[in-house]
Amino acid sequence: MSIKVPVIPVYVLNISYIVLFFIASYMTSLFITDVVFQHLIVFTGVVIVYWFIANAITGLYKRSKNIKQIQLKTTVSLLVIMVVSILQQILFFKIPIASTFLFFGISLLFLLLLHSAIFRTRLRAE
Repeated sequence: MSIKVPVIPVYVLNISYIVLFFIASYMTSLFITDVVFQHLIVFTGVVIVYWFIANAITGLYKRSKNIKQIQLKTTVSLLVIMVVSILQQILFFKIPIASTFLFFGISLLFLLLLHSAIFRTRLRAE
């Protein structure tokens, strides 16, 4: 049985993703003093676009059977995005690599917590 999420929470979830990624980039700029938040805004925008593409490809909501699949797809998607972003960062962005690892670590933590909170309550309700 797939996890079915109503239309309104999907939009709320998508807005939550955007907010969480920007919070992660802001926290990264606080922890690593070499990075300015304004430099991370473009990088965060690129990561958000990649995240929504990854959600469409993996079918995070439509093809997942349980919370473990959702968390596994989240982790794998974010790791692939991290590798692609690091390659892009080496070529285009002037952001230290350490800040990228911190950004993706914070993002992964936030995403796993968000998915655990939303999908566990959804699974218990059914």
